[in-house]
Amino acid sequence: MGHAHNHSHGHGHGHGHGHGQQGGDAAIGWAVVVNLALTAAQIAGGYAADSTALIADGIHNLSDALALVLAFGARRLARRAATPDWSYGWGRVEIVAAFVNYLALIAISLWLAVEALGRLADPPQVAGGLVVGLAAFALAVDLATAALVWRASKNSANIRAAFLHNVADAAVSVAVIGGGLLIWAFGWHLADPILTLAISAVILWHIGMEIGPVFRTLMLAAPPGSDPGAVLSALRALPGVSGAHHLHLWQIDEKRVAASVHLVVESDAPFAVTRAAKDMLARRFDIPHSTIEIEPPESCADRKNRDHA
Repeated sequence: MGHAHNHSHGHGHGHGHGHGQQGGDAAIGWAVVVNLALTAAQIAGGYAADSTALIADGIHNLSDALALVLAFGARRLARRAATPDWSYGWGRVEIVAAFVNYLALIAISLWLAVEALGRLADPPQVAGGLVVGLAAFALAVDLATAALVWRASKNSANIRAAFLHNVADAAVSVAVIGGGLLIWAFGWHLADPILTLAISAVILWHIGMEIGPVFRTLMLAAPPGSDPGAVLSALRALPGVSGAHHLHLWQIDEKRVAASVHLVVESDAPFAVTRAAKDMLARRFDIPHSTIEIEPPESCADRKNRDHA
């Protein structure tokens, strides 16, 4: 019962920030609208100017808008309270959203790279002036979106993924402006496919940096930077504990780490040992949710004998 109480308590704590989050939601909503409008303008302009770099920048902006839509929906879902059926609540939905988003971006980046490689051999005539104008508009939108989302990005991986897209987008728009100027001033049409390849590489590099922790969480791996060996040693060092095994460390979501472990206890007061172990895990290792199973010493010996038999 105490465990269920802990979960609800953690959730109540999250609701305390409701007011700030509502403001964050409005900012994200505006960012989505602006990015979708920009995407439409850039992709249409890219076709008109025959520029893959501009289409690439537009697609990057579309991925931004999708990232924000996912982030927005996931944030709303993540606030749903835990139920007996969904005992961990919906916190992990943000992790799933970020992962789906990254997979979609990988596919788009590879497709753009293939398109650009085809154009290297025979670069088309690109309307440089139109490219520069639209890319400059995109740069203004990217910076505005980044400003809108920046506050919300401090406490969510999923919104941070969306914020990173925007920063990358701003850099990409600067590159597209540079390429458009080269084409416009010197007629150097090769700049367009080269830029498209560079944009694809930037997107893939970003994803490479961010996807690891998301994948770890989905795979129920120990949180990055945690030391399962140190946790076991600390548990074994507790008074009354003669052994610790079957340790699992995992992340429920970005903010909550959980553990389950079996302790072999020789003490007459196993509940005091359990409480000490829970306190130590919360204090030293920042693990507020722990499930501890107590075993008497002889069961351990029996099992050893059985294993040898």
